Amino acid sequence: MKKKNLWIALALAALALNACGGAKTATTAAGTEKASEKATEAASEKATEKAGESEKATEKAGSDSAKVEITKGRTVHVATSGGGEPYSLIDDKGNWTGIDAEIWKEIGNRTGWTIDVMQATGSGATFGQVDAKRADVAANCYAVNADRVQKYLVSVPYYGDAQCVVVKEDSAIKTFDDLKDKKVGVLNGQAAQQTIERMGQEKGFTVTLYEGENGSAGYQDVLLGRLDAFASTDSAVYKWENASNNKLRFLDERLYANDVAYYFAKTDEGKALRNEVNVVLSEMLEDGTVAKIVEKYMYSDMTKNIIPYNKLGFTVE
Repeated sequence: MKKKNLWIALALAALALNACGGAKTATTAAGTEKASEKATEAASEKATEKAGESEKATEKAGSDSAKVEITKGRTVHVATSGGGEPYSLIDDKGNWTGIDAEIWKEIGNRTGWTIDVMQATGSGATFGQVDAKRADVAANCYAVNADRVQKYLVSVPYYGDAQCVVVKEDSAIKTFDDLKDKKVGVLNGQAAQQTIERMGQEKGFTVTLYEGENGSAGYQDVLLGRLDAFASTDSAVYKWENASNNKLRFLDERLYANDVAYYFAKTDEGKALRNEVNVVLSEMLEDGTVAKIVEKYMYSDMTKNIIPYNKLGFTVE
């Protein structure tokens, strides 16, 4: 009996030793696995940090290469129609006033550039000066449209406007369809000209072209019944109404919304100047300088109406 009990005791002891050995092996394996996971995590974290640092360095390098330095001592030749405020007016004594005059004066103040303005009556002549390389910039609060974007480099927009059609307050004309068999005026060379001429063919109305800059003759002809309607911009109509104490009615439909910007030759020199102007113009937009200038002439902060070019369907270089 004692011998049997001894064998049982020895068997239990052996089992206990095996159990302890197994537990130790399991613990060791678990510890090794945990250590391995920690090492992997540490390596992964370190790699991530390095990747992050590399990405930041790449971003910084890209940012540095994208920096635009303002050229010192530059003379910028600006071509403008200069036919009338609010946009641009050059008087008999050569004084330049209007939105573009004040913006370019401020650009000159901030950069130290000499701004040389030349008058070229009409948008065709203004852009022609850029084409002939006699001017660096075309500036007359020109609307951004597809034809101009295709041919020229364009600055960031400095305010937004809309192309509209106005009629007498008591006119029966309510929509574009009501213009059938009517006479509609528009300034020659204005951004709305092509649109209104195309619409005239589609809807059956006659288009009369007016020369000049501010459309006053056209608005007056609407009041006198010589025209049934006139295509213009919201800002130009507001300006005329305020100055003349007259009132016209806007059709609810708009031809389209548009931004206003400066135009440069599609050359390396033109691109370099455009990029520098964009830097200064963006600062002026951000600090409210452009808003004050535009509001002074338009009686409204029309920088709030700026629409991103991509939303207007333009791809700008």
